[in-house]
Amino acid sequence: MQNQNIGAKSERTAVPKHRQLPLCRLIVKVVAAKLQASQQKLSFADMLDAACVGLASHESAALKSILYLCERSRARSHAAAKYLMARQPKPQVQMLVETALSLLFGGTYTEFTVVNQAVEAARLDRRTERFAGLVNAVLRRAIREKTLLLNRIAEDPEVRFNAPRWWIERIRAAHPEHWTEILELAAQKPPLTLRVNRRRTTPEEYLEVLNRAGIAARRIGPEAILLESPRPVEEIPGFAMGLVSVQDAGTQMAAHLLAPNPGDAVLDACAAPGGKTAHLLELFDCSVTALEIDPKRTELLKATLARLGLFARVTCADAADPKSWWDGRQFDAVLLDAPCTASGIVRRQPDVPWTRRPDDSYSLAKTQAKLLKALWPTVKPNGKLLFCTCSIFPEEGIEQIRRFMSENADARCIPIGKSHVNMLTLLPREESSTYDEAAAARDRFTFEPPVHDGFFYALLQKTA
Repeated sequence: MQNQNIGAKSERTAVPKHRQLPLCRLIVKVVAAKLQASQQKLSFADMLDAACVGLASHESAALKSILYLCERSRARSHAAAKYLMARQPKPQVQMLVETALSLLFGGTYTEFTVVNQAVEAARLDRRTERFAGLVNAVLRRAIREKTLLLNRIAEDPEVRFNAPRWWIERIRAAHPEHWTEILELAAQKPPLTLRVNRRRTTPEEYLEVLNRAGIAARRIGPEAILLESPRPVEEIPGFAMGLVSVQDAGTQMAAHLLAPNPGDAVLDACAAPGGKTAHLLELFDCSVTALEIDPKRTELLKATLARLGLFARVTCADAADPKSWWDGRQFDAVLLDAPCTASGIVRRQPDVPWTRRPDDSYSLAKTQAKLLKALWPTVKPNGKLLFCTCSIFPEEGIEQIRRFMSENADARCIPIGKSHVNMLTLLPREESSTYDEAAAARDRFTFEPPVHDGFFYALLQKTA
């Protein structure tokens, strides 16, 4: 039985110093994970967690890599399988074939390795062993007809953008001038951006740490460092010591936009996993109350703060129900990172276009409106509330805030960004430039990092 490394291209081999599971075993686990997720209606994140139970960290990394590859090529592998097979086989066989096609077209392994290990994977499971010949025939035909096959299915927009048609049309309607760039970027692998903990080091010092470790990186924000080649957090210098955290540069704008004064009482209303909470505490001498409705995510939030050596009053509670957690003392600043469709972070959550429904953005907008209404009384007169989402749909952004302001005469929108609406919509961006500290210093409200996901921000002030 072949090891996963055999036949793999040299520049993308498995994690060194560890004996990897053979690729055939990984394929079996991928198929099992997909089947479990389908039967139990698990989210992609829950599927990843369930699939990696009992695996060593390097094995988990290898398995997750394939699952992400499969999700990012879902439409292509499904269309290719439909082209190559006259009839759709049983689910386990279909999933195995589509997994193998994702690997075949993914470029990480040689064609021989994928065919060999996919056939072996079929033989390892009694539910698929009698279909090993079919798997072999389908994959060999895919290799023979590769150019014709890929050109033909690429004519389908769902294959080109790895998203259902309704999602493609929704993005086009929301951003008619940039929709193709948004969708094309969403289908790529995400960058790995770090946030330097200024309580423990500086961006300049940490860049030198990376340089000594032979890790190529560049600064793209006040505390944002982009690694040119992503790697597991265990391999990031100083991560375990709390020198850095993983956080998108666009998300790192939240703390700078809210910018509480020394001694301010701050509420982070939907705080887990804790990136924004921690960033506020790293930058400002303020007092933070952090809410999270989910018990498991509350523990994750606590672990994040502990690793970084920070303190916040953490409460597991529903921010939309202030009676359950609020003592009546108003806050100087409130951060509301509201639930949304995650339409701006698809390259990090590639399942989003496939698991969302066309009306989800509107139902989530109702949840956001409920949170805004519940939290506005907790803001002091002249205090601020920063509303943000990782969505690029207007119903979860500009339209939401316009509606809120029309219903609350004491709400004023503090201008941020460069648009005339005084709000900031960040579309996913990937540029090669570095952080311009002078430009950022001139106006923190308009500076945009050269690499980030999609977000929306609105900074509201209570006028009375």
